[in-house]
This record gives sequence, C-alpha cells and structure tokens, in this order.
Amino acid sequence: MSLKSTRRAFAAAAVLLMLAAVTGCKPDNVFFRIGNWSGGTLHNVKVMYPGGELTVDTLDNSSEYGTYRHFDGPGTLEISYTTESGSDRSSSGPQVTGNEKGEVRIRIDGSWATFDTQFEPSQQ
Repeated sequence: MSLKSTRRAFAAAAVLLMLAAVTGCKPDNVFFRIGNWSGGTLHNVKVMYPGGELTVDTLDNSSEYGTYRHFDGPGTLEISYTTESGSDRSSSGPQVTGNEKGEVRIRIDGSWATFDTQFEPSQQ
C-alpha cells in the first residue's frame, strides 16, 4: 500500500468516526425478547419504541425472538400483531425515559400481551 493510499484510508476512517459522533449514534443497550405463547402462529409482529420499530414477519407458537436496540428519548412501548385466525391485536406497555439499559420482555398470550422490564437500577 502506498503512502498516499494509506493517508486516504486514515482520512476516510476519521471522517466516518466524526460522522458517527455528529449523528448521535447510541449503542444498542436494550435487549427486546418477544415470546409467543398464544397457541398459534403470529404474523406481522411490530414493537414500537421511542425512535424505532422492530418487526418480526412470523413468530411460531412457543418460540421467542430477541435483538438489541436503543431508545431515542422518552415514550411508550407498544406492540401489534395478527393472530393465526387473522385478528389484529395491540397492547400498550410501560413508559420509558430513553436512558434505560437492560431488557424488555414481551409475552403474547393470544389476544393480549404483557410487558416486563428489567432495567439497571440507576435507569428505572
């Protein structure tokens, strides 16, 4: 690698780091776990949270899906989904401040969903 291409690579890396800082990138520090115990397959499962939406196309009965995300400010957690019989359901969960770190567990039991949060004590 020539000196000129090395300098370009370092310059590009520096620009990317500055852009990440300027755009306010936050680490994904909230683990979302969605469990389906409804007795049937769920479709179009959407979890809405401050700053984003998590979508799972299909969630089989007795299964869970999990991923890390982050909150962008205060708001309410919500979930919507379609049951195996075609009924649309939705539930609202707790309010969050946007500074939480930890886990959000959502358990779907047919026509309702329950939210359980396990955040670090200083973040609740």
